[in-house]
Amino acid sequence: MPRTSTAAAERQALVRALREKGPTADTLCEGWTTHDLAVHVAARDARPHLVFGQELPVVGAKALEQYHQFEQMSFEQLMDRIADGVPSWHPARTRAVDDAVNTVEFFVHTEDVLRADVRVASEITPGETGDGGTADVEPGESDAPSDDAGSAGAVTALQPRRRRVPEEVQRRLWRQASRTLFLAAARKHRRRITFISPGHGSVTHGSSKDPMISLEGAPGELILWAFGREDAADVVLRRH
Repeated sequence: MPRTSTAAAERQALVRALREKGPTADTLCEGWTTHDLAVHVAARDARPHLVFGQELPVVGAKALEQYHQFEQMSFEQLMDRIADGVPSWHPARTRAVDDAVNTVEFFVHTEDVLRADVRVASEITPGETGDGGTADVEPGESDAPSDDAGSAGAVTALQPRRRRVPEEVQRRLWRQASRTLFLAAARKHRRRITFISPGHGSVTHGSSKDPMISLEGAPGELILWAFGREDAADVVLRRH
């Protein structure tokens, strides 16, 4: 891959995925079609406050009104805007800022489009060990814990569309997620989690008082899990 912004590469991957699926396809963002997702990305590029300011007092109504203007755009107009990138004044015009704020965002949303047809093929109760704990999940299976620590996870047979993510992008994803995103995921799930990515490293986050699990997979797959796309993430989860 040419040495360019990893975010720029993922931006074009997102545009290709959206064009391929068209404006009415489902996404992994609950309740959103591909058109809805395109609106979100285009508005975030042009006027970030329209995405983050809708719930604020005073300015919220104005932000929502302006957001609706993006909703009225055609799918092709949205595609052109996303492909062109942020306005000239935007800090993300610089590579460092673009990589920092957009690589993970565009990676996740590209997979939101490509993996929307993932379905849970089966749910089983993991085998119980002799001491009452839960047996390790075998490689190739994915077991995502629910917010209820006592409930069984879903084992998902994954056969989604897979794309080849450039190694430079995977390295960027790991560097960013291992510092902040994985920490937030551990706190959200109330687990002490060791994230393992062969060839990239491992990192542990979470309170020592919380139940321990480990997750293994490519950086992008771990990020999808951390972002709540557990059923679509190709990871191996083990309880300890």
